[in-house]
Amino acid sequence: MSFDLSGLSPYTDELSTDLVSKALLKPHSVSYLTVLPGKTAGTSAINLLNSNANIIDAACGFGAAQTGPGGATGNSTVFSQLDLVVQSKMLKEQLCPEDLRTYWLSSQMSPSAYLESVPFEERIAQNKVDNIAQYVENTIWQGDGGNLDGLLTQATVSNGAIGGTGAGITVPLAVGTAFDSIWGIYNKLSNALKQEDDLVMYMSMSNYAIAVQALMNEGNSLIQQYPNISNASGGAAMTFVWPGTNMTIFGAPGINTDSHILVGPKKYAFFGTGLIDDQDNFKFYYDPSQDIVNFMSKFRLGTAVYASQFVSTI
Repeated sequence: MSFDLSGLSPYTDELSTDLVSKALLKPHSVSYLTVLPGKTAGTSAINLLNSNANIIDAACGFGAAQTGPGGATGNSTVFSQLDLVVQSKMLKEQLCPEDLRTYWLSSQMSPSAYLESVPFEERIAQNKVDNIAQYVENTIWQGDGGNLDGLLTQATVSNGAIGGTGAGITVPLAVGTAFDSIWGIYNKLSNALKQEDDLVMYMSMSNYAIAVQALMNEGNSLIQQYPNISNASGGAAMTFVWPGTNMTIFGAPGINTDSHILVGPKKYAFFGTGLIDDQDNFKFYYDPSQDIVNFMSKFRLGTAVYASQFVSTI
């Protein structure tokens, strides 16, 4: 009796959504951004809510004296919008299983002359996941060189960010001055922003390593703050909380410059993607007209930042 596999679906047909979700949500920086799924390609508006609160001594009535004159000096609820540009991307490849015949044992290849699938499909799919994740990580910060601007371009002083330079701040970070520089950048935040519970200071991996060294030089406070110091999982920690603050220091692999450091609330840094429909997927499928196995992945991504809520050194 032979195996009847007609009722089984190919690996990526079963796990297509899981794979593309992993590719888009696995990049390190995505964990430190606000993810907005269900975005179609093009520009969509993110609605932002804020308030001006003018609290005064209690008194009867709802006149101007009680509610304030409005605008920045009175009580008001303010809606604003931030544009999020999302672009569709794809990765396509043709795989000819017959090309593998002379390299792999027959136990790993179908004995049939017709090869309608490729061996190691799971390994190949995982490799594509890793490649796309790396692309997403870099694009978040650097853009795609075309339609998408990365966060490094968007979060600048010229775009409304708070200036993060001045006396006592040296960027790129240097071991001898990094401790004071990080405090100097942090202190550029308003008192209101310092109270946010999701503050993140985004920096390059090089600056992150220097920040760790600078903190170690200050004493043993690093042992209290560094989360994976024993690191049983084997993955290098890329975040820690700066002592005396609620600010997470994050080394982002996609930041390719040591001169640009950002700090602000995670809630105002956005990553837009599709994910919730079948337009974002992974597929392996056999094309009998060409006698070849095709691989295709399509996905969407884009970023936006509410620059006025961030300190930027650029």
